[in-house]
Amino acid sequence: MKYWFEVEDAQRWGLSAAAVLAHLKYWIERNTSAGEAPCMTQGMREMAEYLPFLTVPQIKGALRKLEADGAIYREGNGFDRRRTYCLGTIPANRWDETEPSMGQNQPIDEPNLARVHIETNTSKRTRDNAREELEYQRPSEEEVVEYFRDIGGTDVADQLGQEFHTHYESTGWIVSGTPMAKWKPKARSWLSRMRNKQSNERRKGFNPAGFTPDGLKDFIDNG
Repeated sequence: MKYWFEVEDAQRWGLSAAAVLAHLKYWIERNTSAGEAPCMTQGMREMAEYLPFLTVPQIKGALRKLEADGAIYREGNGFDRRRTYCLGTIPANRWDETEPSMGQNQPIDEPNLARVHIETNTSKRTRDNAREELEYQRPSEEEVVEYFRDIGGTDVADQLGQEFHTHYESTGWIVSGTPMAKWKPKARSWLSRMRNKQSNERRKGFNPAGFTPDGLKDFIDNG
């Protein structure tokens, strides 16, 4: 797989930041072409899946460097822990993304700009076209964790979200030989099983003599 970035960006901010900026430009151009705002939203772990030669800390450092130098700015997304990244420093100064930029895995014809590319061994990421489409529909770990919080699992969201995401990443998001069309019902099922397990564990060794009348009633009503 090939990764392209501008030589000027590498000279100014370093190789890691140049690769991250190229990644942002690709997705921003893609979103703009689809009629969306000239920005993109991704978690850093999700970025690392597209940039396997960089670690999450390297991506985090690159984003900070680009933001500090005014190449990008970021916006929050409420409860979503992922950030939205735009080119420029403030919304009024967003860069014009109608001009061609670079592709994620392919060169873009701009003969006046010098580019370099990195080829990495990503055979484990090679899939047929249908599988590639499925990749875009998969939730990130951050999305899963946030969904568990939204449905009342705040106390277990981090642990359960990681376990859920890791489990289905390992299966390719395939259930009984079929790609998972909707992951949220599965997440609700996981949380329900966790609550049942917690309830059963609390009831082990239950001794009503240790409760006041009001405490016993509260335990029976709320577990």
